[in-house]
Amino acid sequence: MNRKSKNAIAFILILLSCHCITNAQESVSISLQEAWQRANTFSKELQLRKIDTKISEEKILDAKNKWLPEFGADASYGKLANIPIFENGILKRPEYIPLEDHSVYDAGIEAYFNLYNGHKTKIRVKQAETKQALLHYLEEAGFSDIHYKVAQDYLGIQASLAFKNLIERNIYKNKKRLNQIEKLYQNGVVLKSDLLRSQLQLSRQKTNLLKIENNLELSTQQLNILIGFDDDQAIEPTDSIAIGSEYIKTELLYQDYLGQAIQLSPLEKIARAQITMMQLYEKDVKAEKLPKIGFFGEYTYSYPQIKLYPYSNSPYLMGVAGIKVSYNISALYHDKHKERAASISIRKQELAQKQTEDQLRIDVRTAYKRFHENLKEIETAKMNIQQAEENYRIVNQTYFNQLALLTDLLTADTQLLQAKFELVNSQISAKLHYYQLLKITGQL
Repeated sequence: MNRKSKNAIAFILILLSCHCITNAQESVSISLQEAWQRANTFSKELQLRKIDTKISEEKILDAKNKWLPEFGADASYGKLANIPIFENGILKRPEYIPLEDHSVYDAGIEAYFNLYNGHKTKIRVKQAETKQALLHYLEEAGFSDIHYKVAQDYLGIQASLAFKNLIERNIYKNKKRLNQIEKLYQNGVVLKSDLLRSQLQLSRQKTNLLKIENNLELSTQQLNILIGFDDDQAIEPTDSIAIGSEYIKTELLYQDYLGQAIQLSPLEKIARAQITMMQLYEKDVKAEKLPKIGFFGEYTYSYPQIKLYPYSNSPYLMGVAGIKVSYNISALYHDKHKERAASISIRKQELAQKQTEDQLRIDVRTAYKRFHENLKEIETAKMNIQQAEENYRIVNQTYFNQLALLTDLLTADTQLLQAKFELVNSQISAKLHYYQLLKITGQL
């Protein structure tokens, strides 16, 4: 193999390795809406909620099956012992009645069709349907919770990327300034303390960058788990970090959000369903004190015939059908305390619903106030950045003209970076509080 061939092969291998590295590091561009859609499919918590709902559907069908008649069959075979007769008392030796055939067997079928049982079957069906509705509301709450978690992690990635970009720019600027200060120190223009302070600030910013990168990695892993990607899959958010017009609904006031929460919040729906469940349970307990009426039928093949006189040492068939009425008298005193407990449980759930509404009012007002507070903070942060940039420009110019201290320059640099951080924090916080409002009002 000549030198040209070897060089060509080596070049191809290098290209292939670079391509593999590029693919391994390739990030996925995704919007928050797309992340929500993936979470709806891949979230294990939501999958569990959906399974619970499917189970409840089967339980409704099971409860409705109780309307159908009951059928049963049984059979037995045995041997009879000789029958002892104690003519002279139980302490004396008995006389035995000899049996020609010790065999006894029977086989039969029976049926029962319920006509009335205190509406227990109807109540059980309603209980199953209410339980399904309750699980559906829990599923809605699960969707809201997962969407909010996805939003938190998505915004966490956005914040970390923004902070990373700011810190990297600041480090680049600090390195350039440090080079200038090193030259001034070598020329005897500045003191060594200035050089050490600049090095210290640069070192701190590198440490802050490491923390931000770790936060980015953690938020990325958490989001990837929720939306079905590999843990280390890089995510590139496509949504803007700035607050758009869709987040600012000036026509919606606190009372509007509160009304939506009372009407649409899954928590409020859950509280109502729990009251209905307890009311149905109370009806079920009371139904125990009502009679049961139904048609019954039996058909039996037996040997020997000992049910009707005259008896016969022969197999026989007997069928009977009619109406059966039963009443559980002991339910009048057995279920007395159970009925009272059910009534108390209803009052408890009604109180719990009021408590839920109280908490909704607190949560709505808190999120509403914090959201509008963040909007004002954004405007303030933008003005602070302008002032901090101008202040840094002036102090930077005066320092290198020997008219200001390095401490003033480092303070101005920190203030500018802090102002930019505050803007990002306010934007992220405003979005989080907006999504929290949607979550509370059942719209997320």
